[in-house]
Amino acid sequence: MLTKTKLALALLVSLVTGGVALAHGNGGGDGGPRKAEILAKFDTNKDGKLEPAERAAMKDERATERFTKLDKDGDGKLSLDEFKAARQGRGGFHGGRRHHGQHQRGGDKSEK
Repeated sequence: MLTKTKLALALLVSLVTGGVALAHGNGGGDGGPRKAEILAKFDTNKDGKLEPAERAAMKDERATERFTKLDKDGDGKLSLDEFKAARQGRGGFHGGRRHHGQHQRGGDKSEK
C-alpha cells in the first residue's frame, strides 16, 4: 500500500513536470494567449520571462489548484480513493499521454 508521502510525492512530481513545461513554453507554437496570461500574472519584474522565483510562485499556485480539485471532500487531505479517482478521470496524471516521448515504429516487433 502506498503511503501518504509517496502519494504526495507522485502528485508533486506530476505538477512540477507540467509547470516546468508550461513555463518553458512547451506545448506548441508561441504559447499564444495562454502564455501571455501566464506572463501577465507571474512575471512580477515585467522582463518578459519567468525567473526561478516567478516559476516557483506559478508552480505553487498550480499545485494548490490541482490539489483543491483532487480533494473532493475539502478536508485538506488526499485519500486513496480521491487519488485513484483523479488517475482514472484523466487517463493517468499525464492526461492520457502514456507513450509521451517514445517513438513508435510501424510493424509488430515479433515480425523480426
